[in-house]
Amino acid sequence: MTTAIDSQQPYADTAYRSNRKQPVLSEPNQQSALFQKGWTMGPPLSRERLSYVYPTVFVDIWTPEGLRDNEAEEERKGVTELEKRHTYHGRLDEEVIRYATLPKTSWILLWMRHGGRAIFLMLFPVFLLTWIVGWTFLEGPDVTFNEFFLEGVLPLIVYMFCPLLFCWWFGAFLEKKFPQIIYQEPKGPLWELSRQTGQVTVFHHPEKSDKPGQIDAQAPFHEWDGYMLSLPDHQGNIWYRLVLVHKTQEWALPLNQLVAATTLREDVLAYWDLIRQYMDVTKPLPDIPLFEAYRRLDPTTAEHDEKKGRDPQHWRNMDDESYKTFQKDNLTKLHKHKWN
Repeated sequence: MTTAIDSQQPYADTAYRSNRKQPVLSEPNQQSALFQKGWTMGPPLSRERLSYVYPTVFVDIWTPEGLRDNEAEEERKGVTELEKRHTYHGRLDEEVIRYATLPKTSWILLWMRHGGRAIFLMLFPVFLLTWIVGWTFLEGPDVTFNEFFLEGVLPLIVYMFCPLLFCWWFGAFLEKKFPQIIYQEPKGPLWELSRQTGQVTVFHHPEKSDKPGQIDAQAPFHEWDGYMLSLPDHQGNIWYRLVLVHKTQEWALPLNQLVAATTLREDVLAYWDLIRQYMDVTKPLPDIPLFEAYRRLDPTTAEHDEKKGRDPQHWRNMDDESYKTFQKDNLTKLHKHKWN
């Protein structure tokens, strides 16, 4: 069930407040040993003092240049981000972080286009070099160029590179002329973190369930612990990702859609801090370009910015060189911070 919000109050009574003593769960732990082994490696991540350091992906994807580009796009379309943001599927604003993924058909078409392009550009230069070397050094004098081309080159072009080119071209054609075919509306969201209500919600998977958009699991944020899961790859590298796990129920919510699994452990710890700051209504929204347009709409953040005299377009008006300096400083702090 969803939590009702009083129109006279900016946040629901259930909103997460770090300065409020959270009730102890009275229900017994219902997690099996197998579930705990798979989802709760080591102790839960700290809920102590925030670092105010941000994951690299959040400061690399959302930039001042991107804000200016979005503004120009909004002027061209005549619809602002604030007007179109209240969608059922995906949102990143002062109210909720809600994640939804494209339908399987959309991903197939996107992989067809971008996969065909990537594989073609990666293999074709190698193919050309092998062709030239093969003709120059390997073939005997009895083999004509036509024979070499028809028997050794043409089959690869016809059966490998032509299909790759077709996938690339056809995918690009659809994306340009019929974007609605590729970017289909998701059937429903996957999960949601609500700053206003303090609820963490997991929805039935839209591609694996007949109940898309319906709630599968929901509980207040203080009932979830953050864990950093680690997994080695074949090269011996350790990959980390963030997951929320309910304290007593067998509910696990991987959050690797916004920060993918990474070999940089500090990125996951900074991601956990960002989530905690976002959910905590006693703290302002994280001060990064992503949330710039929404800061004035969040009461705690608006009050904080007014006291600090913060420019409402601090990020929007920042020049590229200054932002690169911010990115470097953030990366330095990411490595030097004494994480708990």
